[in-house]
Amino acid sequence: MKSGDNPMPKVVLIAVDSSPQQQAVIAAAAEFATECSSDLHVVSVNDPARHWELGIADPTTAPFDVLDHDVIATLEAAVRQLAERGLPCHTHARTGLPAEEIARLAVEISADLIVIGHRHLSWVGRLIDRSVGRDLLDRAPCNVLIVSERENTYPE
Repeated sequence: MKSGDNPMPKVVLIAVDSSPQQQAVIAAAAEFATECSSDLHVVSVNDPARHWELGIADPTTAPFDVLDHDVIATLEAAVRQLAERGLPCHTHARTGLPAEEIARLAVEISADLIVIGHRHLSWVGRLIDRSVGRDLLDRAPCNVLIVSERENTYPE
């Protein structure tokens, strides 16, 4: 953060998918929004590269329909969770590479902070499934908060 910049994020972009970390990510962003009176935006990205997860070798409209439904359901769940805390938000459904789309949206809305989850994958899992958080750190136009659900495993 540059000297003289306002450390309180006025625009927070929450990047979610249907992973188990979604609730923790939204809860962390909601804390910022409550403390800083931030404008909340929630994005979920339909990554066409995920069609292999569906077991479909030929990407036709069928897998994209499933992924679109997943994005919509994810955004609806985020809106409900934020509404329970009395926090309104703007939603954005995107299609493309997640880190690129999240960074692009952050520029469009002049985000001060991006909040994203961290999935704890093995090193083999990381070879197969790229880390959106890691890629986002290289592309983001603002600070990135990576939320982890893992409890502290370090000895005190």
